[in-house]
Amino acid sequence: MTGRERPHVFHLITRLLKGGAEAKTIATVLGLEEYEFTVGYGAASDQAQVDRLERNGVETKRFPLIRHYNPVTTVPAVVSLARYLRRNEFNIVHTHSTEAGIIGRFAAWLADVPVVVHTVHGVPFAEDRNALLNRFVLQCERAAARRTDRIVTNADAITEEYLQRGIGRSEQYTTVYSGIDLDRFRDASPAEDIDGSDVRVLMVSRLVDGKGFYDLFDALERIESDAVTVYIVGDGPLREDLEMAVERRGLPVRLLGYRSDVESIMAACDLFVLPSYREGTPRVITEAMASGLPVVSTDIAGIPEQVVDGENGFLIQPGDVDGLVDRLERLIESAELREEFGAVGRKRVEQFSIEAMLSDLDAVYRDILETKC
Repeated sequence: MTGRERPHVFHLITRLLKGGAEAKTIATVLGLEEYEFTVGYGAASDQAQVDRLERNGVETKRFPLIRHYNPVTTVPAVVSLARYLRRNEFNIVHTHSTEAGIIGRFAAWLADVPVVVHTVHGVPFAEDRNALLNRFVLQCERAAARRTDRIVTNADAITEEYLQRGIGRSEQYTTVYSGIDLDRFRDASPAEDIDGSDVRVLMVSRLVDGKGFYDLFDALERIESDAVTVYIVGDGPLREDLEMAVERRGLPVRLLGYRSDVESIMAACDLFVLPSYREGTPRVITEAMASGLPVVSTDIAGIPEQVVDGENGFLIQPGDVDGLVDRLERLIESAELREEFGAVGRKRVEQFSIEAMLSDLDAVYRDILETKC
């Protein structure tokens, strides 16, 4: 330990944007008061997120060489970060996401940081990604795991998959579910711009590849009911393409862009859909459950630990448009089923509170610091 009264923890994330991994990281550094935090981030960032951290007394540091899937800058990024870590006496380096996780753990090892923690927010290996890239990432993850004291996953299923792929040892892993402010979603008033008599289907996601937007569009063309409107909340590089596809196909879809009132939009909608090809344990599904919405999503990663098929929603395989059509139609046609599933979801969501998440992460830090420092 250093001479500081509180342990000094350095969090590193690839992109400080407005996604689930960023939300969990920010909630951690703002919620755990017994630690001193610094947050590092790569080339891509949202200034509002940086400002929020600094406004709350959290120091931030940008590392422009850390970029999303850019192997050219990886080695220089490791060297640059290691120099920074040597100059600052951190007790813990806690990395997030694939690129920052690999770069940060090797840099921490070079800088001889006492404790290294890594959080897996989502499985980076997917069939819709390049096979060579998948193999490269796998080898990097295996090597980085050997330089990690604790690997935190968002779901037991992610731990199992990583172990099956030869990443780390079972004793390194701890599951900490992503937590949210449940009351914010339970007590929200409906958004005034979400109205009408249609069944309102909601999807909240960054507009990027791998989220299943076009599967949803294909399903909408086959759903027989005319009384359906789909709302998509989020922003990202696919926005223009998605808007063109909606217009070209004549779909009942409204793209709302980024919204800060997601809880109010959920309160105004009837069901939630997320047909992703890769996820961790999505916060948006937890938020939908807290809002009392039934969920239709894919049977991947930690989602089955949130959604029990046939109890608070339906699960399908990635790319199963037939299944997506069937499950959406069943919920669109039955308000009673939507209400039944929503009530079960409200009960299941208790384990995903922000208080539980912070308590579990605090226990991880304390356990390792007592062991190693």
